[in-house]
Amino acid sequence: MTNTIGIIGLGRIGLPVAKKFIKNGYQVYGYARRPEVIKNFENMGGCYQPSPAEVANNCKTIIILVLNDQQVKEVISGEKGILEGINPGSVIICMSTINRINLKSVAYDCARQNIGFVDCPFTGGPDRVPKGRLTLIAAATPDLIDKVEPILNVIGNVVHVGNEPGLGQAVKHCNQLLVGATHAATMEVITLARKLNLDPSIVCDIAARGIAGSDYFRLLFESVLFHKPSPGSLGQMCKDVSIVSNTVDEVKMHALIAKATATYFKIAEEKGMQNREGADLIEVVESFTGNK
Repeated sequence: MTNTIGIIGLGRIGLPVAKKFIKNGYQVYGYARRPEVIKNFENMGGCYQPSPAEVANNCKTIIILVLNDQQVKEVISGEKGILEGINPGSVIICMSTINRINLKSVAYDCARQNIGFVDCPFTGGPDRVPKGRLTLIAAATPDLIDKVEPILNVIGNVVHVGNEPGLGQAVKHCNQLLVGATHAATMEVITLARKLNLDPSIVCDIAARGIAGSDYFRLLFESVLFHKPSPGSLGQMCKDVSIVSNTVDEVKMHALIAKATATYFKIAEEKGMQNREGADLIEVVESFTGNK
């Protein structure tokens, strides 16, 4: 019998995840809103469903990969949401990065229906999916982890960070502070190099070879300087950095780096750049620092 899995959200990360499961012999039921995404999903062998409820009716493991808090709430608890069509014994795996209070709210909705819920944000972009190299930050009871780990191993490695929903998000928010700061700092490195009349490609190559170099730094500067695909969208980063800013406020932490980082992304939002590539933050940094 063919294994089945549901995926809600077939965007920049959801579509590669669907493709990876299909290549591993799964029948993938999916839901998305954009016609072009639906067409790509069906062309790769996926089975499109008209609502999250229909996805849930066809399989007992449903992965959520939508963008933000409101979308997570809608696809789980809204009209024609997952909870309207879900079968007993099913498990919802929320891989979206959202605010903890909203994550706990939807987890509670699931618990009231005795539906398993795994808080499981991830690190690593779309390029890591085909190799099964995402890092999956899972918070759920050990029995649920044992149940979903063989499935999640198709796309990455599971790190169990606690038993309560919300702990996965908490770890991810710490991670995104570093990601956001690296993102903004990379743009400042390029801008500083240009102000010093240096070749930014040489500067970035040297920095990448040093102790502070990272995969993310290299992906970003190559995206800016050599017009390669960005590791993520600017809208996604605006959302994640905003969550980090909310989190440090929640714990009353005087986080200067987090707040400075959030300033750049807030300007990008105000400029309506949410649909742009992550590398386009360079425009904000250059205009903010008077480089143009």
